[in-house]
Amino acid sequence: MSDLMLDVDQAGELKAAFRRAGWTNADIKKFSEGDFAAKVLLVLMGLATIVRAVLKLACTKVFNPAEFIGKDWKVWRGPADGNGLEGDEDRDVREDDLAVIDWEQVVLETNLLKDETVVGGEEKLLRLEAGSNIRLGGKAFLSLWEDYQGNRANSVLEKLYQSKGVKVVYFFGTVLRGPLGSRCVLYLCRRGDGSWDWDCSWLDDGWLADSPSVSLASV
Repeated sequence: MSDLMLDVDQAGELKAAFRRAGWTNADIKKFSEGDFAAKVLLVLMGLATIVRAVLKLACTKVFNPAEFIGKDWKVWRGPADGNGLEGDEDRDVREDDLAVIDWEQVVLETNLLKDETVVGGEEKLLRLEAGSNIRLGGKAFLSLWEDYQGNRANSVLEKLYQSKGVKVVYFFGTVLRGPLGSRCVLYLCRRGDGSWDWDCSWLDDGWLADSPSVSLASV
């Protein structure tokens, strides 16, 4: 057992280091528990190295709403106030060019303005379209979901939760048309038992501040 004693200067140095690295009080509490500190000490002693988790996934499969969700589900076509059956598909076609997504680089956007706590789905979509980021949609969703099905605790979804606290993400890059004509987007959410599931949510719903959509900075 170490007889370590921290003086005021050393405590200040640690505090400054934690702040520079962007640590929170919750991070420090977690670091203080278990054997995290012992593992870091091995790195300082040159007996171990830190390897960052790889958060890259292939993004090559086309998302087919009818096959994945069910009969009569489609990609919305035309303007938001139309019937969704005529015109161009309402999606960010730039996603088509993505073969690999590095989820460490993905942006989580709430699109809330100052003092807002919620924003309507259609308004959120307009704000995303006004930006330059690539809105991730069906392809990105399918890539994440299939990775989770095969890897569970070692999936990118679970690593995003462990590293960034992500519990739910929406995919505004592809607007869907439900069988009854509703405008929807896909989302993935972490349940209370630690498992992940997917669903579709109407665009006329409100969106909570802690429910971000995912996007990538455009090249």
